[in-house]
Amino acid sequence: MKDVGLVLEGGGMRGVYTAGILEYFMEQNIYFPYVIGVSAGACMAASYLSRQMGRNRTVNIDFVNHPNYLSFRNFLRNKQLFGMDFIFDEIPNKHVPYDYESFYQSKEEFVVGTTDCESGQPVYFKKDDYGNDMLKIIRASSSLPFVAPIIEFKGKSYWTEASLIRFH
Repeated sequence: MKDVGLVLEGGGMRGVYTAGILEYFMEQNIYFPYVIGVSAGACMAASYLSRQMGRNRTVNIDFVNHPNYLSFRNFLRNKQLFGMDFIFDEIPNKHVPYDYESFYQSKEEFVVGTTDCESGQPVYFKKDDYGNDMLKIIRASSSLPFVAPIIEFKGKSYWTEASLIRFH
């Protein structure tokens, strides 16, 4: 599988299907040397590449009804439908700990797609680009215009790469 890559699409809760496929790959010890994802696909890939079986199910199914995960209240209070701080900080650092060590020790290249808000051009971040800020870049990749805030990273503004398709 030297020249094989895995491309994971976004799509919100449709990512649960992707999570099931990745769970099967983990059960079979199948890992691709190159993984690229956007939005939900990048979220699912992060748990896959940290080799955390069952994590995607817990985060995306067990927490979906939590009022800080997804609610109109979030939109009224924080101008974001999804609780981005809850999803990208509280869950991975408190409730369902993310195995950063396993992720960063993995041999696979993980690329996350975003959009540069100023130019409208796609930007793809590799491990060397985002370093310890992997969750921030995945958050940018998951930030839909008008539903979640723009993410600042190294002096530039980003949101989901899928916005190119929707807004051009």
